[in-house]
Amino acid sequence: MTKAVLTKRRTLLTLPFLAACANEQPTGPFVAQGPPSYGHLTPLRLRVGTLDIKDAESGTALMVQQPAPLLPSDVMLRMAHDRLSAAGGPGAARFVVQTAQLTREVASAAGTFSPASEVFRCIMRCQVEIISADDAVLAFAAAEVSREVTSPARDDAERAAIAERVVKMAGQDMNIEFEFQLRRHLRAWLQSVAEPGETLPQPVEREVLPHPLDG
Repeated sequence: MTKAVLTKRRTLLTLPFLAACANEQPTGPFVAQGPPSYGHLTPLRLRVGTLDIKDAESGTALMVQQPAPLLPSDVMLRMAHDRLSAAGGPGAARFVVQTAQLTREVASAAGTFSPASEVFRCIMRCQVEIISADDAVLAFAAAEVSREVTSPARDDAERAAIAERVVKMAGQDMNIEFEFQLRRHLRAWLQSVAEPGETLPQPVEREVLPHPLDG
C-alpha cells in the first residue's frame, strides 16, 4: 500500500472523529429571558375587596436544582399579578404557591460521540382561596401541571437553556389550567361584566392537559 493511499485512509477515518469533536464544543454564555408576561390576557376579576398574592416560601415543594435561570415560583407569581385582580365586594382572596419544583436526572450516560442525556422536570401547583372576614376559607380553586423534557446536555449553558424552556412550557400549561379551574370552582366569585371597551374571554373548555412532551 502506497504512502498516498495510507494518508487518504487516515484522513477518512479521522473525519468522523473531528466532526464529533466539533459537536462537543461548549456553547456560548446563556442569557436568561426572565418570566413571560401575561399582561396581554384579560384579567380574572374576583368579587372581593382585597387580593393577597403571597410570595413563595421554602421547603421541599419548592426544590430547584441549578442551573435555574427561571424559577417556577416566579412564573406563577407573575401569572397571578398579571391575571388576577380584585373587583370589589365582601371578603378577600389569597393566591398561594404550593409547589414550584425544577429537577433533573440522568436519562442516559455519555457515549464516545454523544453527550449525556438528562430529564428536566417542572411541577407547578397553586391555589386561590376566598377568605371571609374571620379568615375562614369560603371557596378555593387549585391548579397543578407537570412538564418534562429529555435532551442532551453538554454543559451548564445548555442545561440552563433547557431548564428555562421546560419552566416556560409548564407556565403555559399552568396559565390554561389555572383559568379553567377558576372558572370551574370559583365561577360565582368571578366578575362577568366587561369593562368599557373590553371583550371578555370565552370560557376555557379544556379540562385535561396533554401529556408532557419530550424534546
